Amino acid sequence: MGKVSLNINGRKYGMGCEDGEEERLIRLGQKLDDRVNLMANQFGQIGDIRLMVMAGITLLDELEDINSNVDAQVDLKTGQLRSENTQLITSLTRTETKSVNALESAAEKIERLVARLSEGDP
Repeated sequence: MGKVSLNINGRKYGMGCEDGEEERLIRLGQKLDDRVNLMANQFGQIGDIRLMVMAGITLLDELEDINSNVDAQVDLKTGQLRSENTQLITSLTRTETKSVNALESAAEKIERLVARLSEGDP
């Protein structure tokens, strides 16, 4: 199990993580420290817990906005793909109908030709 030391708002926090996740945890800790520092600059040193809660809430708010945007984009793309799929099925159905009609016409011509040739046989 990996261990890292995070410095958030001037305090050190020892954290455990899965092996290989140390760099990611350090990067995330730095992002949290940046956000806490931003909050401290805006509101002053109002206490570690309040700063952490405010930083956490603002980060979660941003994450929720991002998720909403992703969901909207997925919905839009899904609608576009469904429309394209419907158009392709319609086109395929038309092509299939034309092909069937052409084969039926060719079969009728062959049958007439065979009938004519049969009439000419002794």
